Amino acid sequence: MNAFRKLLLAPLVMGVVAPLASQAQSLDMGSVNRYQDQQDIDRMRAIEAQMGQVTSVSQFSDVQPTDWAYQALSNLVTKYGCVAGYPNGTFKGKQAMSRFEAAALLNACLDRVTEMTEQVKRLLKEFEKELAVLKAKVDGLESKTAELAATQFSTTTKLKGQAVFWLGSSKFGGANKGTSPVAQVGTGISESAAFKSAVETNAYSVTPGGASYAPTTTPNGSVEAFTKAATWTGGAGSASIGVVGQPGKSLGNYAGGNLAVAGLRSNPGAPAGGTGVTGTYGFLNNALPAGTVVTPDLVGVMANTISSTSGTQPSIGGFSIDKKDMQNLVALGNASRAVKGGGLIRYSSNVATAPYTTVTNKEAGGFTNAGTFTNPLDLSIAEYGTLSPLQQTNPTVKAAARKFLKGLLEGNVPLGEAVSFNYDVRLNLDTSFTGKDLLRTRLRAGNFADSVWFGNPYPSLSAEVASDELGAGSIWGVDRIFYQFPIGSNFTVTAGPRVRQDDMLAVWPSQYPADTILSFFTYLGSPGTYTGTLGAGGGIWWNQDGFSLSANYVAVNGKSSYSGSTPGGATLGAGFSGLDAGGIANESSGGTGTVQLAYTAPNWNLTGTYAYSQSGGAFDGTSGLGVVPVGTPKATNPFAGLTQFDVNAIAISGYWKPSKVSWIPSVSASWGTNAYSAKKAAQIWGVEANQKGAKAQSQSWYVGLQWADALIKGNTFGTAVGQPTFVTGNDGFLGTDESTFAWEIWYKFQVTDNISVTPAFFTITNPAGSGSNNAYGGVLKTTLLF
Repeated sequence: MNAFRKLLLAPLVMGVVAPLASQAQSLDMGSVNRYQDQQDIDRMRAIEAQMGQVTSVSQFSDVQPTDWAYQALSNLVTKYGCVAGYPNGTFKGKQAMSRFEAAALLNACLDRVTEMTEQVKRLLKEFEKELAVLKAKVDGLESKTAELAATQFSTTTKLKGQAVFWLGSSKFGGANKGTSPVAQVGTGISESAAFKSAVETNAYSVTPGGASYAPTTTPNGSVEAFTKAATWTGGAGSASIGVVGQPGKSLGNYAGGNLAVAGLRSNPGAPAGGTGVTGTYGFLNNALPAGTVVTPDLVGVMANTISSTSGTQPSIGGFSIDKKDMQNLVALGNASRAVKGGGLIRYSSNVATAPYTTVTNKEAGGFTNAGTFTNPLDLSIAEYGTLSPLQQTNPTVKAAARKFLKGLLEGNVPLGEAVSFNYDVRLNLDTSFTGKDLLRTRLRAGNFADSVWFGNPYPSLSAEVASDELGAGSIWGVDRIFYQFPIGSNFTVTAGPRVRQDDMLAVWPSQYPADTILSFFTYLGSPGTYTGTLGAGGGIWWNQDGFSLSANYVAVNGKSSYSGSTPGGATLGAGFSGLDAGGIANESSGGTGTVQLAYTAPNWNLTGTYAYSQSGGAFDGTSGLGVVPVGTPKATNPFAGLTQFDVNAIAISGYWKPSKVSWIPSVSASWGTNAYSAKKAAQIWGVEANQKGAKAQSQSWYVGLQWADALIKGNTFGTAVGQPTFVTGNDGFLGTDESTFAWEIWYKFQVTDNISVTPAFFTITNPAGSGSNNAYGGVLKTTLLF
């Protein structure tokens, strides 16, 4: 249209608009609003037309997997199909959105929701009956859940239980079966205490200024030398004892009487040239040719230690003696005479008419004895008793004395070869208040105290499951109560009045065993380090990037408030009838401190551990000792219970396991060494058992193999071999052990998720450590979890 035509149309347009303007006041505003709404709807639909639907978030060129909302967009596209983009293939996620764009997107999603709602309605109609049944069941479950919530034990505690049925037997063989190097430990402790009392009561010149004290005439040597001489006077009760270096001085015999020699004499009524009466102890033949040397071999042939009439066995101060003891005693007598310059013990004539005599001792600090003796055994005792301290430390005499003492303590022990059926039950109450902490309370009961599995008579036969609270058969007791919680992301703290050493270690460096049989293998073959000490204690561990460091302390006697005192005159160490010495971090604690450093990779581990076990607490020969719980009797008690001792132990342990289950087994191994230190000197009948600070050493090792999913998925097969702890060096009189070996093999049938049955076989050579003995046996172990 040209400009002229526009000019002609202007008046016409103005004429039309003027009346409309004059009527503006009378227009319907609702109609205007509807008009505007329609305009908005048209505009929204225009936007919808421009924003095309997509089937994959990857269609958007400006949306990357690294975007924070990428996953949300992906879900909206794949699940609901209600995401649209702009025609140019972009989503413009960072662009501000108008209300129209928001309405368009929401409308697209609502359309999809409407479609799904219609589908759901059809499904509800089709499965109306089934849904009604399901609703009824849900209502019933809700009711039961409400009832359980109202009556539940705790909202924070879970109860887990384990019951073990143990059916098994052991057999023993070998020439020395049933022997133990510490069979008469109780008698030895009693004699050691009696000898100490005798020294304090009867020793010559006990204290300077005493009744028998004279500054210029005091005998050389120790007061113990006099007591030994006075104690071992032999058969003549009225003989006096002279002091070397004090002419004219004689001392009265030992008056205590409790250490008198008894039951060793020959039959004094035997006729000359005849034989002893059957049923008496001593020598069968009392008429040897004059001058016959009384050697240990001769004693072995002639000694009669079996009575057919009296029924009592010969003894020395409460120690039962046999032919071997008699041989050792004669050897000691000959060594004692030799160091004093005398010859071997010989018959001078018939013993009934010409008794033996002592050799005069001219060594300063020694004694002379004018007594006569009707038996070479009594004479041997007297000869040793009159030695000076210097003579007693002569290597030959000392070796003979210790051999005699060791023989006295050794003896037969009862062997449990019957089939026994035992149980062990554990109830764990595990509580968590934050989801990351743990309060564990374990109740335990068992009846193993009368079985070989409890370590009787040989500790190396003990089983890990063997428990007996208070040794009473079937009494429930609190086996654990401790609290464990994290500090930050790398530290964990554990503490409790009854916690075990391994509860506070960050790493258990073994894959063996899946099912426990002998405790030696269960505790890594290093029981001097991994002692399983149980008591009051606490610990902390740190771990990061595979490395871990643990440190903990357990006091066996930490429950006691009395550290060696006797309040109210009560007897310490008497349990319920008295008071048990103890406390934390004192001389009576019986504490064990442990430090462990480990590195654990996905399929291997290497760990070094140090443990110090302190003596302390009640001392009765079996408690108050350092802890090496499994091994030969000497390894658990190298000084025969005559003194307390500490133990320093080190173990190197580790394992390797295949990355996935195969015919290749996991391999676990450990080696441990232990150093003992005696806390006091001990003597029995004047024979030095050990000095204060005496040292002993022991070691052990094991290798365990375990196959997962053996033959059948879920079952496990395992075997292990090693040397239970045995003594390799000992300053004490018991000496060292002969080496010992142990082997076990087992197969665990996983019957159900909660029931397993494990048959096992084991054998141990030389469990006593004294040679020529062995043990073997079988077990059927059933474990039920609930």
